[in-house]
Amino acid sequence: MSQRSSKNNITTSFGETILSFESTSFEFGHNKPILDEVSFSIRRGAKLTLMGQNGSGKSTIFNLITKQYKPESGKIHIGNGITIATAKQVIPRSDMNFTVREFFENCFKEKVYNI
Repeated sequence: MSQRSSKNNITTSFGETILSFESTSFEFGHNKPILDEVSFSIRRGAKLTLMGQNGSGKSTIFNLITKQYKPESGKIHIGNGITIATAKQVIPRSDMNFTVREFFENCFKEKVYNI
């Protein structure tokens, strides 16, 4: 059984939407659109890859999700209790001996068991 939040219309049961962009636009400076009315959703349990050429907006999407950037228009919905972690392209030398699991475990304040 799913629970629906009336605040952002996101459901929280397995397989339901946990993140969505709704006609979201973002630009750097005047007349340099990066995202133009982008809409997509991600469901709980999904495994995905974000791929594209340099400058195509991948980092911008993550900066919008983590609220480092604000969209020019549209909405971004993040389900209640959802935690988002990102990894930088360049890993500090002090982290080079970590396994992939150990590296991502260190991104969270609390122990995460289902990485």
